[in-house]
Amino acid sequence: MLMHKIRIGLTAIAATCPSAVLAQSTIAGPTAYAGGTPVSLTLPVTASVGGRCGFAIGGAPSGSFDAGQIDQSGWSNQFPFTLNCNGAARVAVTSANGGLRSGTQPSEPGYTGIAPYLVTLNLVGTGGGSVTDQCEAATLSITAGTPCSFIGPATQSQGLRVAPSSQNLAGAYLQISAPAYAGPSVLVQGTYSDTLTVTVSAAL
Repeated sequence: MLMHKIRIGLTAIAATCPSAVLAQSTIAGPTAYAGGTPVSLTLPVTASVGGRCGFAIGGAPSGSFDAGQIDQSGWSNQFPFTLNCNGAARVAVTSANGGLRSGTQPSEPGYTGIAPYLVTLNLVGTGGGSVTDQCEAATLSITAGTPCSFIGPATQSQGLRVAPSSQNLAGAYLQISAPAYAGPSVLVQGTYSDTLTVTVSAAL
């Protein structure tokens, strides 16, 4: 019986958009003119606040998971995290190997050193709303021919979007899972691993 032991590492990067505040103000009041009636002048006061988004303190996704013998049984694990964003946010994921990869890649036909698995991303927004999407790890590789919808790195227009905001709300998670590997190629003996990188950005 072949032994297949894997370890998945997870890293996190917070991409923040600095907050910018612009303001104009003036004094509005009556102005008296000699020989005439007072004239009231009114000028608007405007301001803006830029998007600020990152992982909450102590809330970034982290950790590792040992799935055991992936050709013998299915496996699953969740990595929770918390966002701290004052507006809409996007979260994205990148897989270093596009699957669970063995340190030895076979050249013989009928054998493989890559095992597929699923990545599920769930985000929680203000008001109780949540968004979820799922992709094969192979589509989260930067070399993927058909990339996942939430492939990283996150930008204002790339990644899974949650709105209107997500400030220190529990419930967001990254889940990895797979049934027992069933082929078609035979997995070679060895240790399999992958590393996922999670990024966050303020969204448009």
